[in-house]
Amino acid sequence: MRGVRFANVLKGRQGAGAGSVAIAVSFGISGVLTYAFHSLAARTLGEEGYAPLALLWSATFLTVQVLWVGGTQTLGRYIAEREAQGQNWRPVESSVMRWQAVLLGVFVVVALLASPLLTATVFEDWWLTAAFILVVALYAPEYFRRGIFNGHRQSLRLGGQIVAEAAGRLLLAAVLLFVGWGVFGPALAIVLAPVIGVLAVRPAPVAVPDVEGESFSAGKAFRFAGPVLACMAFAQALMNGGPILASLLGGTNAQVAVLGAALILTRIPQYVLSPAIGALLPRASRILSTEGRASFNRFVVGAASIVGLVGAIMVGGTWLLGEWGLRLFADFEASRGVLVALAAMAAFYILSETLNQALFALGRERLAAFGWLLGLLASIFCVATLNLGVVERVSFSLTVGATVAALAQIIFYLIARRRPS
Repeated sequence: MRGVRFANVLKGRQGAGAGSVAIAVSFGISGVLTYAFHSLAARTLGEEGYAPLALLWSATFLTVQVLWVGGTQTLGRYIAEREAQGQNWRPVESSVMRWQAVLLGVFVVVALLASPLLTATVFEDWWLTAAFILVVALYAPEYFRRGIFNGHRQSLRLGGQIVAEAAGRLLLAAVLLFVGWGVFGPALAIVLAPVIGVLAVRPAPVAVPDVEGESFSAGKAFRFAGPVLACMAFAQALMNGGPILASLLGGTNAQVAVLGAALILTRIPQYVLSPAIGALLPRASRILSTEGRASFNRFVVGAASIVGLVGAIMVGGTWLLGEWGLRLFADFEASRGVLVALAAMAAFYILSETLNQALFALGRERLAAFGWLLGLLASIFCVATLNLGVVERVSFSLTVGATVAALAQIIFYLIARRRPS
């Protein structure tokens, strides 16, 4: 009865449908602000000046997603489950905080030791390497906060944090570019954006239930988060590794800048949707825990159908307007084939990301990671065999990888839905 009373309190705090329109608007605003940030930087700096910023952006979010999303997903899943059952969720918070602190320390030490190599092979300037290390570390508390918001269904606060982060990044970059700081201005804005987001919005207080529930250790947290980390590593190598790969393949600054701008443009809908998709895990876990398998499967099919429709619109819109959009975005030029391929990559990514949430809720996170690994291997094969220009070679290879990953996720979900662990 205690658990039932506590669940009723939660319904009063924020139901499943409450704030859905506002959170969609928040993510849309964030996407527009991200678009404006990159468009401003690309137009002000030109191809040569924008290339280092594209590398910093790609390296940052590749690493951030790999290191910190596992904690976000762990918090969202287990806090939601414990709230639904009226159990104390604070052990989940403390466990995730402990192992993320260890992970942060390991990252800083390894990155500092590898900084000469990073400077020589990726960033070329020591201050960009320093900015990369600092911003990845600063995103740790921001993604931890996202997990708290997701677990407690505080969607409006999550949206507010993301908008504050994007708005702060754009405003600071605009001011620093205006006063003539060059690429250092938007780079500093990238570094400070997560700090702005964390300081701007705090979690709402939530009553802690009396029932302790089963113990929750850092080891248990990492048993779930470990495969999620692997999943994100493979996924982000595909989604954010393009400019870095182009640079390693001998691409010029102009080619790296064009590829970076094309990725940003075609992935704006994905930037908007990804935080919302990440928030599906607590909802899916809650439905599976309280309503059963049939309701869970209906929820997953509905979510995947909506995301699939959005993906089709992304590809069709890029086919019609992509070349014009890139010229408007940064006054760069890329072929329609490259832009459509990158849009398809983003569409398959959000579909895979949606199915990942279902596999995570079913306890099949290793299958999700294996699906992304298959996609990454397919992409590596294409990079090694395609005889094309750098931009085309990277774009088409990444798209093949995302397509293979999406097909694998579909197959794995159809298998796992019948026999959840």
